[in-house]
Amino acid sequence: MNDATQRRLTSLDVFAFKSAADAQISPDGRQIMYLHTIRDISVDEKVNSLMLSGDRASWKEIPETRGCLVARWAPDSRRIAMLRKSGGKTAVAILDTASGTAKTLHESAAPMRELAWSPDGTRVAFQMRVDEPLPNWLGLVTAPAGAVWSPPVKVTERTFWRHDSYGEWPEGSYQILVAASDGLAPAKQVTAGIWWNGMPHLNPPGLVWSSDSSEILFTGSNRPDWDAKPSDTDIHAARADGSGTRQVTKQSGRVSHPAASPDGKSLAYTVADDCSFSFKRRRLYVMPMSGGAGKEILSGFDRSIEDVAWTADGKQLLVTYEAEGRREIARVTLDGKVTPIAKDVGASIEMPYASGGFSASSDGTVAYVRSAVDVPAEIAVIPPSGPARTISQINGDLARDLNGFHGAEMFWVEGGEGRKVQCWLMKPKGAGPHPMILEIHGGPYAQYGDRFSIKYQLLAAAGYAVLFTNPCGSTGYGEAFANALHDRFPGPDYDDLMAAVDVASARSDIDEKNLFVTGVSGGGVLTLWTVTHTHRFRAACSIKPVAAWESWLLTADMGITNGLVWMGNERPWENPGKYRARSPLAFAHRAKTPTMLMAGEADSRTPPTEAYQMYAAFKLAGVETSLVRFPNTSHSSWVMRPSLFAAEVSIMLGWFDRFRVKS
Repeated sequence: MNDATQRRLTSLDVFAFKSAADAQISPDGRQIMYLHTIRDISVDEKVNSLMLSGDRASWKEIPETRGCLVARWAPDSRRIAMLRKSGGKTAVAILDTASGTAKTLHESAAPMRELAWSPDGTRVAFQMRVDEPLPNWLGLVTAPAGAVWSPPVKVTERTFWRHDSYGEWPEGSYQILVAASDGLAPAKQVTAGIWWNGMPHLNPPGLVWSSDSSEILFTGSNRPDWDAKPSDTDIHAARADGSGTRQVTKQSGRVSHPAASPDGKSLAYTVADDCSFSFKRRRLYVMPMSGGAGKEILSGFDRSIEDVAWTADGKQLLVTYEAEGRREIARVTLDGKVTPIAKDVGASIEMPYASGGFSASSDGTVAYVRSAVDVPAEIAVIPPSGPARTISQINGDLARDLNGFHGAEMFWVEGGEGRKVQCWLMKPKGAGPHPMILEIHGGPYAQYGDRFSIKYQLLAAAGYAVLFTNPCGSTGYGEAFANALHDRFPGPDYDDLMAAVDVASARSDIDEKNLFVTGVSGGGVLTLWTVTHTHRFRAACSIKPVAAWESWLLTADMGITNGLVWMGNERPWENPGKYRARSPLAFAHRAKTPTMLMAGEADSRTPPTEAYQMYAAFKLAGVETSLVRFPNTSHSSWVMRPSLFAAEVSIMLGWFDRFRVKS
């Protein structure tokens, strides 16, 4: 197929993409499953199921797994435990791979998360939210029989009462339950009382059994005043018979990612120090399971550890971390030697953010989801010795239909304050010169990289070059690089972005008269900062931004945790000048660039009122502007309904085309 007849990717193709996540290899290494997601055009939803391969070449959907959220292999490699959602309820079920039948162990309308098999294969642990009734002091009356009343009032005294990914939290806690895998006895709750799993972003408790199947390890805090230090967590152990819990670690900071050694003698875990800086590196520790001080394994390793697991022989650890636009898997010896075995981990395909973990079999084979700029998520395996091998073609038909996806050129520029800043440029087909879009990542403590993005592919297919980069504050370049942004966002990151634009726009294949800028969340902030500090762009699109730091800090789900740290721990009334000086709203009168604002109406991470403020300010300042609202939409691109994600891209392209100078 030549370029003249080649089909072009369109927004409707959002529904054609399939995603892969959570690749799990069976303990005996013979089978691999992964969470397979389609975008169902008939219901405008993402639908999950499990795909299974026994020969690492062909794949089939496992019956009775539609709506699967999490799945884990049993120690015998013949059964699968899964959390499955259907009809407003979530169930814990055991699937027999030989017969294809599933048995429900527990079902509830309450939210559930995480699964862990006991090493002896007799029980499954999971977490379920147990809500507390409204307090009696409210004096609420009960509706008489047959009466139709309003839903009851909502009351909280917690500092943290909602989370963008989870919605509002009724009073209560996630508790650990244990169910017999044969289904002959009801699930038993083995924790009670207050349990808090930490901020920011509500760290999952990482359920892990002890090697003798007597305890379940998890991350949390049961101190009544957890609101005072919500990021101060430890590893605890709950007795599987429900007879109590004990605190295993006693370290300051965010302790998480417990991993018990196969012989039961050691515990590996991570610690993000309790410090005043915005970026807190997760450090790797090992301690005796019986108690005592932990030993840091990688004291000189300037990367943040994300996932931790022991090898089957108990002599090494497997970890993930971010490094220079990549997410890597590495083997780590207990004396601190790091050997990367994969540098292309990536599971999210809407945007090129770092994500994804791994699993390992008893012979040391590792399974994971890989990605590249021109390769959507695929399943790969790493043998005990030898390179990784891709064993799926999840989006192969679409790739062939389009004659492949667009690649990107990586380059470095000198940013502000002498920093080396990593950049990528994706170009459309043809010689150019091409209009160019600067696409800015959110976070701001996150990273883009050499990973697939549906959005970027759509922008390139529409004829735009896409520049994406990791300015200061980005992760994967060490603590100093990330914390160069501490108490300065936005600011020096803007200087790095403009340095990247200077270099890219000077190329002969880029049309410097047609430059555009966009970003989501923290990238939306920087988009507004850009149009209020320069007029070099033809048009802009700020998606789910912050306009004023004071209002955001007091209304966002993570405002008084992360936001307060980002502001140097100064409260709005203590230094109102700082808040105003960093708020794009304060500079709206300087803007001339036509700027579209987009907001999710159910977004609690960057509440829609932030976009509304900036829209009104632009109207007052005479700036050409437009406001787009997405109904029932929270913050993350991953959780958007496919039609709305497609609309986000097509509307933005329409806005840019409206102001593009035609040659």
